[in-house]
Amino acid sequence: MYKLLLKIDRTLTRVADTVLIMLFAAICIMVFYQVLLRYLFNASIFGTAEVFTMLFSYSSALGAAVMLRNREHIRITVFIDRLPIRWRRAVLLVDDILIALFACFIVRESLPWLQSIRTFRSPVTGISRTVQSLGIPIAFGLIVFYCLVNALSLFLSPGDREDRA
Repeated sequence: MYKLLLKIDRTLTRVADTVLIMLFAAICIMVFYQVLLRYLFNASIFGTAEVFTMLFSYSSALGAAVMLRNREHIRITVFIDRLPIRWRRAVLLVDDILIALFACFIVRESLPWLQSIRTFRSPVTGISRTVQSLGIPIAFGLIVFYCLVNALSLFLSPGDREDRA
Protein backbone atom coordinates (compact mmCIF):
# COMPACT_ATOMS: atom_id res chain seq x y z
CA MET A 1 0.00 0.00 0.00
CA TYR A 2 2.80 2.39 0.92
CA LYS A 3 4.65 1.67 -2.33
CA LEU A 4 1.48 2.48 -4.28
CA LEU A 5 1.19 5.73 -2.35
CA LEU A 6 4.79 6.59 -3.24
CA LYS A 7 4.13 5.81 -6.90
CA ILE A 8 1.10 8.12 -6.87
CA ASP A 9 3.25 10.70 -5.10
CA ARG A 10 5.94 10.55 -7.79
CA THR A 11 3.35 10.77 -10.59
CA LEU A 12 1.48 13.70 -9.01
CA THR A 13 4.73 15.54 -8.36
CA ARG A 14 5.91 14.98 -11.91
CA VAL A 15 2.60 16.32 -13.23
CA ALA A 16 2.73 19.30 -10.85
CA ASP A 17 6.33 20.05 -11.87
CA THR A 18 5.38 19.89 -15.54
CA VAL A 19 2.39 22.18 -15.02
CA LEU A 20 4.60 24.61 -13.09
CA ILE A 21 7.13 24.67 -15.91
CA MET A 22 4.37 25.37 -18.42
CA LEU A 23 2.88 28.11 -16.23
CA PHE A 24 6.20 29.86 -15.77
CA ALA A 25 7.01 29.53 -19.47
CA ALA A 26 3.65 31.05 -20.36
CA ILE A 27 4.21 33.91 -17.91
CA CYS A 28 7.70 34.59 -19.29
CA ILE A 29 6.54 34.50 -22.91
CA MET A 30 3.56 36.74 -22.19
CA VAL A 31 5.65 39.26 -20.25
CA PHE A 32 8.32 39.33 -22.97
CA TYR A 33 5.70 39.77 -25.68
CA GLN A 34 3.91 42.47 -23.69
CA VAL A 35 7.15 44.41 -23.09
CA LEU A 36 8.10 44.06 -26.75
CA LEU A 37 4.73 45.40 -27.88
CA ARG A 38 4.75 48.24 -25.41
CA TYR A 39 8.25 49.56 -26.10
CA LEU A 40 8.58 48.85 -29.80
CA PHE A 41 5.06 49.46 -31.03
CA ASN A 42 3.48 51.49 -28.21
CA ALA A 43 0.68 48.93 -27.96
CA SER A 44 -0.43 46.23 -25.54
CA ILE A 45 -2.72 43.24 -25.35
CA PHE A 46 -5.99 43.86 -23.58
CA GLY A 47 -6.51 41.68 -20.48
CA THR A 48 -3.00 40.37 -19.97
CA ALA A 49 -2.86 41.67 -16.39
CA GLU A 50 -5.77 39.41 -15.45
CA VAL A 51 -4.20 36.43 -17.18
CA PHE A 52 -0.85 37.13 -15.47
CA THR A 53 -2.60 37.27 -12.11
CA MET A 54 -4.42 34.00 -12.73
CA LEU A 55 -1.30 32.17 -13.92
CA PHE A 56 0.72 33.56 -11.04
CA SER A 57 -1.86 32.48 -8.46
CA TYR A 58 -1.99 28.98 -9.95
CA SER A 59 1.81 28.71 -9.96
CA SER A 60 2.07 30.05 -6.39
CA ALA A 61 -0.48 27.63 -5.03
CA LEU A 62 0.89 24.63 -6.90
CA GLY A 63 4.48 25.62 -6.08
CA ALA A 64 3.61 25.82 -2.38
CA ALA A 65 2.27 22.26 -2.50
CA VAL A 66 5.39 20.93 -4.23
CA MET A 67 7.65 22.78 -1.81
CA LEU A 68 5.76 21.28 1.12
CA ARG A 69 6.18 17.83 -0.40
CA ASN A 70 9.95 18.31 -0.32
CA ARG A 71 9.83 19.95 3.14
CA GLU A 72 11.33 23.07 1.59
CA HIS A 73 8.74 25.51 2.88
CA ILE A 74 9.90 28.32 5.14
CA ARG A 75 10.53 27.22 8.70
CA ILE A 76 12.85 27.98 11.54
CA THR A 77 14.63 24.79 12.57
CA VAL A 78 17.02 26.00 15.26
CA PHE A 79 15.16 24.06 17.96
CA ILE A 80 14.09 21.09 15.87
CA ASP A 81 17.67 20.48 14.69
CA ARG A 82 18.82 20.10 18.31
CA LEU A 83 16.26 17.43 19.14
CA PRO A 84 17.04 13.72 19.03
CA ILE A 85 15.82 12.07 15.83
CA ARG A 86 12.84 10.42 17.55
CA TRP A 87 11.58 13.75 18.91
CA ARG A 88 12.33 15.49 15.63
CA ARG A 89 10.13 12.99 13.82
CA ALA A 90 7.37 13.52 16.39
CA VAL A 91 7.51 17.29 15.89
CA LEU A 92 7.47 16.87 12.10
CA LEU A 93 4.50 14.50 12.42
CA VAL A 94 2.56 17.07 14.44
CA ASP A 95 3.58 19.67 11.84
CA ASP A 96 2.24 17.47 9.02
CA ILE A 97 -1.00 16.81 10.89
CA LEU A 98 -1.62 20.50 11.63
CA ILE A 99 -0.87 21.54 8.06
CA ALA A 100 -3.12 18.77 6.71
CA LEU A 101 -5.98 19.83 8.99
CA PHE A 102 -5.63 23.44 7.89
CA ALA A 103 -5.50 22.37 4.23
CA CYS A 104 -8.62 20.19 4.69
CA PHE A 105 -10.41 23.20 6.13
CA ILE A 106 -9.38 25.35 3.15
CA VAL A 107 -10.55 22.71 0.66
CA ARG A 108 -13.85 22.25 2.49
CA GLU A 109 -14.53 25.98 2.64
CA SER A 110 -13.36 26.74 -0.89
CA LEU A 111 -15.73 24.35 -2.65
CA PRO A 112 -18.98 26.15 -1.68
CA TRP A 113 -17.23 29.47 -2.29
CA LEU A 114 -16.29 28.38 -5.82
CA GLN A 115 -19.89 27.38 -6.38
CA SER A 116 -21.11 30.78 -5.22
CA ILE A 117 -18.82 32.76 -7.55
CA ARG A 118 -19.39 30.67 -10.68
CA THR A 119 -21.61 33.29 -12.28
CA PHE A 120 -19.13 36.12 -11.76
CA ARG A 121 -16.95 36.84 -14.73
CA SER A 122 -13.80 38.84 -15.13
CA PRO A 123 -14.66 42.28 -16.52
CA VAL A 124 -11.92 42.24 -19.15
CA THR A 125 -11.37 38.64 -20.25
CA GLY A 126 -14.75 37.19 -19.33
CA ILE A 127 -13.13 34.23 -17.58
CA SER A 128 -15.23 32.83 -14.76
CA ARG A 129 -13.98 33.62 -11.26
CA THR A 130 -14.33 29.91 -10.51
CA VAL A 131 -11.72 29.10 -13.15
CA GLN A 132 -9.47 31.80 -11.76
CA SER A 133 -9.74 30.40 -8.22
CA LEU A 134 -9.79 26.67 -8.93
CA GLY A 135 -6.10 26.42 -8.04
CA ILE A 136 -6.93 26.86 -4.36
CA PRO A 137 -8.73 23.54 -3.70
CA ILE A 138 -6.41 21.72 -6.11
CA ALA A 139 -3.25 22.93 -4.39
CA PHE A 140 -4.58 22.44 -0.88
CA GLY A 141 -5.82 18.96 -1.81
CA LEU A 142 -2.28 18.18 -2.95
CA ILE A 143 -1.00 19.59 0.34
CA VAL A 144 -3.21 17.15 2.26
CA PHE A 145 -1.88 14.27 0.16
CA TYR A 146 1.75 15.38 0.54
CA CYS A 147 1.35 15.76 4.31
CA LEU A 148 0.08 12.18 4.45
CA VAL A 149 3.03 10.92 2.40
CA ASN A 150 5.53 12.93 4.44
CA ALA A 151 4.03 11.74 7.74
CA LEU A 152 4.08 8.09 6.67
CA SER A 153 7.61 8.45 5.29
CA LEU A 154 8.87 9.63 8.66
CA PHE A 155 8.22 6.19 10.09
CA LEU A 156 7.94 3.74 7.20
CA SER A 157 11.09 4.72 5.34
CA PRO A 158 13.07 7.00 7.63
CA GLY A 159 16.36 6.20 5.88
CA ASP A 160 15.08 7.57 2.57
CA ARG A 161 14.00 10.84 4.12
CA GLU A 162 16.57 11.23 6.89
CA ASP A 163 17.94 14.38 5.32
CA ARG A 164 14.42 15.78 5.08
CA ALA A 165 13.50 15.00 8.70
